[in-house]
Amino acid sequence: MFDDQALVVDNPVVRLPLSQAHELLLGTESGIVYRPLRMLSYMVDHHLAGGLDARAFHLSSLVYHALVTLTLYALGCLTIGSPLGAFFAAALFAVHPLGSEAVVYVAGRRDELVALFVLLALVCWCVLLRQPPPPRFAPPERRGRLGVRGVVAIVGMVLFSALAVMAKESAIVVPVLAVLLWVARDEGAARRVGGASWAIGLTALAIVAVGLWVYTAPLAHQLGAVIGSSLAPQPALTLRVLGQYLWLALWPSRLSADYQPYAFALPESSLDLPSALAGLALLVVVVAGVLLLVRRNVAGAGLLWFVVALLPVAQIVPYREVLAEHNAYLALAGLALAAGQGLGALARRHPRVIAVVVAAMVLSLGLRSHARTADWRDDVTLWRATVEVAPDSVRGQYNLGIALVADGKLLEARDALDRAVTLAPKDVDALMALATLSGRLGEYERAHELAVRAVNERRDAQTLTVLGWAQLSRGDAHLAIESFEEAIALGADSNDVRIGLRRARGEGGRF
Repeated sequence: MFDDQALVVDNPVVRLPLSQAHELLLGTESGIVYRPLRMLSYMVDHHLAGGLDARAFHLSSLVYHALVTLTLYALGCLTIGSPLGAFFAAALFAVHPLGSEAVVYVAGRRDELVALFVLLALVCWCVLLRQPPPPRFAPPERRGRLGVRGVVAIVGMVLFSALAVMAKESAIVVPVLAVLLWVARDEGAARRVGGASWAIGLTALAIVAVGLWVYTAPLAHQLGAVIGSSLAPQPALTLRVLGQYLWLALWPSRLSADYQPYAFALPESSLDLPSALAGLALLVVVVAGVLLLVRRNVAGAGLLWFVVALLPVAQIVPYREVLAEHNAYLALAGLALAAGQGLGALARRHPRVIAVVVAAMVLSLGLRSHARTADWRDDVTLWRATVEVAPDSVRGQYNLGIALVADGKLLEARDALDRAVTLAPKDVDALMALATLSGRLGEYERAHELAVRAVNERRDAQTLTVLGWAQLSRGDAHLAIESFEEAIALGADSNDVRIGLRRARGEGGRF
């Protein structure tokens, strides 16, 4: 489903034996595999299942989500200082609907893995900070010693951070998150500046080194395509994106698989009312976070964590997706820590009331997650749910049309593809899909008109093949021959174009 087809089903790397896993990092003919840790997890799933069993892949995603939740609980115990508060944080994170996309969508494995290893790195960091300070009158040579526990904690932090980067580039936020948790500690932590500074420095170095090693080629290609471009004026775009993530975290009632242009309203000026309101909401979160952090409250670190973890995908650097729910998975962990800290503190005063409140929150969020998970049951269900929330989603209408065609519901598919073409008259994929469907429905003149529009927008092998079939359907065999031959000259090499050319030559009297 969605990217799962290209990433898993059609990807030969997934079928490689585990003995060749080193090729993910050493590079094959195509170079180092993008986000290699995610691909390794797919290889493991394929090996364990003995093939492409979707149940095995989804079960693995659930296991990873459980591991992330347990690691967040461990981090909560180390930072919040209350097992009950840590439990509240983990429970809210586990059932939050905004995190469901990362779990039910197999391609979202990257977000689970980056969250898991970032949290493990921060657990090691907090273990380092909890080391007892050296005695006040200890000799100088003993004051700088970390001890075995400290060395293990630093090595673990560096190693897990490197693994996190191999899962997703957004792991670059680890040093910042570590500093936030450091500030939230009591003043006694300041006496371990030496060990802590080494840990953060080595972690940052590992992140940069691994990031350059793994991502230089793919990111250079992507950045080259977007430098100097932007989806919409700044800072309004970034404010709207961050504001939308915040709104979905606080009120996840209308979730969607698509937040591309058309589905998500883009600003037309550098600052407008929606972006100003979003900026105000973000300012409240940041100010609250800073004030709590100054008071050594972990809730402050959690609130700032939420914002910091989203900055890499907040369109500061142009990014092909306006926003995506799976990007909020790691950020939700910070928000959950903040909620766990607050609820845990209140529970000491009003245990029964807070128990009821948390139970109600977990139940309501869990029910919403269950309903959201059902949307991902199949392609038709997912895209129906998407266009119900975002009827102007071109990608949603297009994908719904394609799914309905595969399901044999051609008239419904025509309505969806019609809507996609109406919304985006120059979208070549939508034009080709609707032209092909119109031909199947016997609407030959319309199929020809749509195919001509597609060729006018992008003259390539695909559009010319569609045009050739439309011309053939109208009885224009000679024109169809020209279209098919040009398509082949441009690289078309499919049964579709060969069969079309053979038929056109037969009807046109050429053999």
